[in-house]
Amino acid sequence: MIDKTIPYVKFQMERNTTQALPDRQLPEGYQVSFYTPGDERDWQVIETSVGEFDHLSEAQRYFQKSFAPYPDELAKRMTFVTDPSGKKVATCTAWWASFPLIAV
Repeated sequence: MIDKTIPYVKFQMERNTTQALPDRQLPEGYQVSFYTPGDERDWQVIETSVGEFDHLSEAQRYFQKSFAPYPDELAKRMTFVTDPSGKKVATCTAWWASFPLIAV
């Protein structure tokens, strides 16, 4: 759940692409899958459930504005974790930065 009492700070995570990724395993029965058409409702439900949005309608508007115009990119950049029953329970999206980066 997102703690909205903490001020929001925009930041960007970067990784040197020559560095190998660590090997991580999901618990047995859980799987990672990429977005396919129709997954937008699952994304909206997950993001609303963790407090990113107060209402599903807000999540729907955000998805339509920010992601829906780029269906080919969604298939490469949005992932879900499914539980053993096949229900999508988590999501992560690697999207473009839309703000100036500040070096610290």
